[in-house]
Amino acid sequence: MTSLLISIFLVYIVMMIGLIFGWNRAITRNRIRAASKEYRPLISIIVPVRNERKNIGNLMRDLSQQHYGHFEVIIVDDHSDDDTMEIVRHFVAHNDRFRVRQSSGIGKKAALSQGIGMAEGSIIVTTDADCRVKKNWICGFLPYFEDENVKMVFGSVKMVGATFFGHIQAMEFMSLIGSGVATAALGLPTMCNGANLAFRKSAFEFVNGYEGNFHIPSGDDEFLMKKILHDYPGGVTFAADPQTVVTTSPNTDPKQFIHQRIRWAGKWRLHQSLISKTLALFVFSFQIAILLLVLSMVLQWVSLKTGMLLWLSKVLLEYIFLSRVSRFLEVSWNWRAFLLLQFIYPLYATFIGLFSNLYSFEWKGRKLKSLMVSTH
Repeated sequence: MTSLLISIFLVYIVMMIGLIFGWNRAITRNRIRAASKEYRPLISIIVPVRNERKNIGNLMRDLSQQHYGHFEVIIVDDHSDDDTMEIVRHFVAHNDRFRVRQSSGIGKKAALSQGIGMAEGSIIVTTDADCRVKKNWICGFLPYFEDENVKMVFGSVKMVGATFFGHIQAMEFMSLIGSGVATAALGLPTMCNGANLAFRKSAFEFVNGYEGNFHIPSGDDEFLMKKILHDYPGGVTFAADPQTVVTTSPNTDPKQFIHQRIRWAGKWRLHQSLISKTLALFVFSFQIAILLLVLSMVLQWVSLKTGMLLWLSKVLLEYIFLSRVSRFLEVSWNWRAFLLLQFIYPLYATFIGLFSNLYSFEWKGRKLKSLMVSTH
């Protein structure tokens, strides 16, 4: 038991060193100067919407103020049952760049597919209705697509919360964003976020879009990335321009937070990539190892000195990694949230991992299972 625990911690320490190296490489190597003035492709921004009356107005105003002028916005309603569409239609009536459609299917992937199908642009950009974008958001993506070998570019997403619960979510979310960026820079892309994603429409059509995973509630971003990587090796890159960072808000309701994390976690065992499956299994095993390390120190199976050395090494490396991600995203560092997560995250992550594929969850008024979209 002791040898196994120490081995798992050592592997994690090596992994964290790799992530730090990968993050540094991504930020330094992926910075690109502005696109040439002659490069002006039509950009189609697709926004799937369901019950977002509190947020959709802000996003539409942000999109209407983009400095890049050659774009269109297609908003696809996923059967909202609040007054979201009234707000959208009122805005669209006064902005000819915007179009709105009712989804003919159920779920986010169906809405995205419909929007992409009617898009006139050669480059598709997706975001979520609860996000905010900067005025140079589109401009930040353009230089990457001047390289014809680039088929997909993913950007960062940051959470900004005003409460301590929000700061905890922001800290956890930074680890996901940072890990996705770092692994991509190491040549092993594992995750991206559909709230800030750009890809060539031709590549989307070539890999048959979301075909094969429509039944999975989440994963529109990661499954598409893996399909594009399969057919276009080396065709996915990270947008290191800070102007491409998208902002979203954390959950204010703990119940919705848990349901969201169950929804995210439920897709991991469905990945076809051995690397992604192995990484997910290892991270889950490591959280259990943390809990077992505490028990081992109490029972004196592991000496206090050895146990504290392993734990402090973990904390130090996570601080180095997350602090760098925090600076890039311009998210205020919160020591209380960081330290509290060191104690509660193993319990929370173990719970989510165990129950993500066993229980249904509710999201935006729909009851869903991890492996199937409910039509109710």
